[in-house]
Amino acid sequence: MIEPIHVLLIREQAEQLTGGCCGTVGDDELVSGGREIFTDARRDQVALGALHRLIRDFFPPIDGKEQVRVDVVDPRNQFYLFFRLWREVWRYRPGLRAGLQTALQLFSLPAVIVNGQVISRRGRPLDADTFCQTVRQMRRRMETTD
Repeated sequence: MIEPIHVLLIREQAEQLTGGCCGTVGDDELVSGGREIFTDARRDQVALGALHRLIRDFFPPIDGKEQVRVDVVDPRNQFYLFFRLWREVWRYRPGLRAGLQTALQLFSLPAVIVNGQVISRRGRPLDADTFCQTVRQMRRRMETTD
């Protein structure tokens, strides 16, 4: 039996994490100029949501077994994220360079990681065709090694 492809979606933060009692940047009319502060982060979140829906639509379960398993990770817990990324590298062993790139991914969010390999990160957007081709290639690779 072939394991499902594992996709790790590390989402972008669309909020200010500091500010305390003095307010937030979004509340400051002088800083924000009345516009939305986190538009880029929100756009990235919408794109990851679309990718998640694409996975459900294009890779549905076959005979009750999932083809692609998706985990969405919140990057605010850096301690968890660091060990989660190393676990991906240890489990799938993508090679030294790809493994280091994956393990250090917590500094370049948002990201899409498939079987321990970074296939998309900030500044390198991912389109649906590229994602589907990557998943199919990894599936073929898994089938030939079994």
